[in-house]
Amino acid sequence: MDDLSARAIAAKDNEDSFYRFAQENRRFIKRCAYRTCRRFISESDDEWSISLIAFYEAVRSYDGEKGAFKSFAGMVIRRRLMDYFDAESRHRSEILADPYTFDGQLNEEDASALDMEIVSKSAEAEGHGRPGTTDLEDEVEVLRQRIAPYGFDLYEIGGCSPKAVKTKRSCAKVIDAIAGSDELYGTMRRKKNLPYVKLLELDGVNKKLLERHRKYIIVAAEIRRGEFPQLAEYVVRL
Repeated sequence: MDDLSARAIAAKDNEDSFYRFAQENRRFIKRCAYRTCRRFISESDDEWSISLIAFYEAVRSYDGEKGAFKSFAGMVIRRRLMDYFDAESRHRSEILADPYTFDGQLNEEDASALDMEIVSKSAEAEGHGRPGTTDLEDEVEVLRQRIAPYGFDLYEIGGCSPKAVKTKRSCAKVIDAIAGSDELYGTMRRKKNLPYVKLLELDGVNKKLLERHRKYIIVAAEIRRGEFPQLAEYVVRL
């Protein structure tokens, strides 16, 4: 029995242990939800609540005879989300394809090149330094650690990435300003937020744009300033 499966059994009858276990596996739960929903899931979405409840159900009903816990929990989360979608007809168009043949890919109309690459490589890598990971997967893991102090996860950037050409250009202007200024970048790192006052002085930049695309701008600026040569190629394709 693998370590995760053993810990799932240990957490079955202890609420405190389950809470810690669930917190430690938030990324796994989000990844399962993402694969089924084919879009980024935030913790304010109904799909997150359903996935978390399904994870709890999986822990409560799991035993070693059901195979590896990760596979079992993924199946339970998928089934509960599918039940939810069946009950909510407005979601049916989102689940036409088998989520397990989707394999970490995103519709290019719904996400930028950077979104797709980050989610794809996040899903592939179990963790930094895992044997078999690529340089790009390693970059994603280091980036995940870099942005953690900002209070959000890489999976969340899809909902706030720019889509319209005009918006992409405005965001690129902001990212260039932060990446090219020690002062602006230092303020962002220190306050764990965008330096709004200075950025609002840029032509074509308003507070609504900064607030709506804050997470995406932060991630892109960190990539531009850090040692992320492969991810930097996707920032150029904003």
